[in-house]
Amino acid sequence: MSNVPSSADVLRIDVERRDDTAIIRLRGSANMDVAGDLRERLIELVDTPMDQLILDLSELQFVSSVGLGAIIAAHLRCRHHNCVVKLVAPPAEILELLEVTKLTNLFTIYGSVESALAAQ
Repeated sequence: MSNVPSSADVLRIDVERRDDTAIIRLRGSANMDVAGDLRERLIELVDTPMDQLILDLSELQFVSSVGLGAIIAAHLRCRHHNCVVKLVAPPAEILELLEVTKLTNLFTIYGSVESALAAQ
């Protein structure tokens, strides 16, 4: 047995800046081991001037409750800076988790990064 984590166990955070928007692509697993790093990275980004933070979840395979907490923390910090967090294309399992936790009442969910960018 190998102790090397699979690609699903590793969280990749890719950041793209477009004018006053940060587009964050999350790939892999936002489990308890990396949720603190995710929270720090999102807060760091939100503390730079921007109008919106778009989280592309289309390649996110798992998110723990602590990972959801990181996204909520980014939302709260965003509100403090008059910024908005938009979620894009969560896979069915993650969308179901967002619905069960009522986070779909907090976040607007878009089908694509382009539709999130176009929405005001």
